[in-house]
Amino acid sequence: MKRDYPCLEKITYEEALQRAWNNLLKRNPVELAEFSLSRIFDSVITVRFFTKECTVDLHRKIIKQDQQPLEPFHSILILHYLCGCSDLYPTGEMITFREIPGGDFYYAAFKSRAIDPLIMKFGRKPETLFTAAERIGAKKIDMGSASVRVDVFAKLPVIVVVWEGDEEIPSSANILFDRIAASIFPTEDLAVIGSLVSSKLTKAV
Repeated sequence: MKRDYPCLEKITYEEALQRAWNNLLKRNPVELAEFSLSRIFDSVITVRFFTKECTVDLHRKIIKQDQQPLEPFHSILILHYLCGCSDLYPTGEMITFREIPGGDFYYAAFKSRAIDPLIMKFGRKPETLFTAAERIGAKKIDMGSASVRVDVFAKLPVIVVVWEGDEEIPSSANILFDRIAASIFPTEDLAVIGSLVSSKLTKAV
C-alpha cells in the first residue's frame, strides 16, 4: 500500500508507528477515549475499528485485536484516529476525496486503488454491493443505484456509492467521507482508509 501513496514513502511503518505512539502518550488518556467515543479502563483504551474492538495498551504500547497484536499498518490508523479526534462530531455532510485538502495530489492513486475496483466488481450488478455490505457489517442506504455506509471508526462513516452503467454510459462509483474526516486524519490516511473499505467490500463477494 505504501508505494501507491507518495508521502508514505518517506518513513517506514515502524517509524510512523513510533511517532504516533509518542504523540498519543502526550495526551490525556481519558480525553482521548471520550473524544473518540471509545472506552478506557486501567490505561487500556478499547476502540472499534470496522466491526471489531481493538485494545490500545498505553503502558505496554501494544494494540491487539482478538487477543493478537495488530499489524503496524492498522495500528497507525488507530493511533492517528485517537489523536485526531476532538469534541467535534460527524456533520452528516459527505464530501468526495478530491474535496479533502490535498486530495487532488493523491487522487490518481486513490482512484486506481479504491474506486476502480468497486466499478469492476459492482458496476454491472450494483445489488451485489448489498450482499458484500451485509458480510462486513455495513449498512444499506439510498443513493445512486446502490450505496452502503461503512463505519470505519465511531466518528468516521464512509459511504460507497455505485451507479449502474449501460451501453451508452459507463458504470461509476465513488467513496464519500464525512466532512469531519479531514480534521481527524491526514489526507494520505484517508486515501488508505478508502482503499481498505474498497478491499473489504470487493473481497466479500
